[in-house]
Amino acid sequence: MATATRKKSLLITGATGSLGGELVARYYSEYRVFAHGRNADKLLRLKMRYPRIELVLGDLRAPGIRDAVRQANLVIHTAAQKYVNLAERHCFYTVDTNVNCTFELADLAARHGVEQFVFISTDKSSFPTNVYGITKYLAERLILELVEVYPQTKFVICRFGNIFGSNGSVVQLWLDATRRQQPIQVTDPEMTRFMFSLEEAVEAVHFAVTHGRSGDIIIPKMKSVSLRDLMQLFHNSRIEVIGRRPGEKVHETLYVQGEISTGYETEKYYVLNPHDTTRLHLRDLNSAECERVSVKTLRHWLEQLQRRAA
Repeated sequence: MATATRKKSLLITGATGSLGGELVARYYSEYRVFAHGRNADKLLRLKMRYPRIELVLGDLRAPGIRDAVRQANLVIHTAAQKYVNLAERHCFYTVDTNVNCTFELADLAARHGVEQFVFISTDKSSFPTNVYGITKYLAERLILELVEVYPQTKFVICRFGNIFGSNGSVVQLWLDATRRQQPIQVTDPEMTRFMFSLEEAVEAVHFAVTHGRSGDIIIPKMKSVSLRDLMQLFHNSRIEVIGRRPGEKVHETLYVQGEISTGYETEKYYVLNPHDTTRLHLRDLNSAECERVSVKTLRHWLEQLQRRAA
């Protein structure tokens, strides 16, 4: 009898998050998936939808992480402490989770011969002004240093803006407030953010997996939204303007001049790489100056989000 081809193994950290859960769905049939998360209830619900996944419960230093890494061909690291306001008040925890644990996981993966490590970063790492952004900037720098140390492992970074409707996002917070018949809290209506859909985020990760080179920083060509535009989706809700929180920018940057200036671009992505020989002539990518997501598209994304939640 012919021996069945053994599937490659994939560890997804933060698998109970919005992006992590969609990545489980994307790669479920292709890989043996290890799904990591800290919430047992959410992991069990994920297991009910995808019975063949193997669960890894705990923080990023849990014993199960080490066991999963030993068996993994690919690691996609989405887990993070991502809340800007919490990061300002819980600096030690945020640094430990986003910097120390990321480095330890990436180093462990390389030492165990993992073929590829994909790290999900944020636009807040570019010209950071808050604890969260600084931790992601440091994690990016550490990942790029590991490129030199472990040439046998491919390290790829995805630098994302906001994913529309992801867990803990402003859209989710406003939806929760609306359900409770409470006013939606707006920090600054003129604030802008880079934003794309969950489907586009999954597509970008897959581009990193299939096309990424070691040392690549992959930046999707995203449009931006203002809070004023998002407020149009909640025109029947009461609005309370509360002002910007500590560490928040009015506008975000995906890239600033003085960062890595070599790489290439496609129709959908900028791909930065310090080892590339081709110079990219990029200006600062600022959310105040780029094309805006239309309100029609925002409504479409909201409908998709509500269908997924139903």
